[in-house]
Amino acid sequence: MLRLFPALLAAVSLAGCTGTARAPSVPVFGSFFPAWIICAVGGVVLTLIVRAILIRLKIDEHLPAPPLVYLCLTISSGIVFWLIWSGAIG
Repeated sequence: MLRLFPALLAAVSLAGCTGTARAPSVPVFGSFFPAWIICAVGGVVLTLIVRAILIRLKIDEHLPAPPLVYLCLTISSGIVFWLIWSGAIG
């Protein structure tokens, strides 16, 4: 079983790599950027806007762990942007 572990690990790590698939990229000012970077930046921007709203409403001071809450909000909004971008929802 231990001899199969490296082969199994290699097979699992390369399972999503196909030679025909292209990474979704977007031309921005003549340079191609991966779409996930744009979605991640959108998630950060949305989180900053939500944070400003929560501070103005004085809800920010009642959050149990603000860094964790904002990290989860950034990741969640980035994923939603990606789902909208890829056409999975919307």
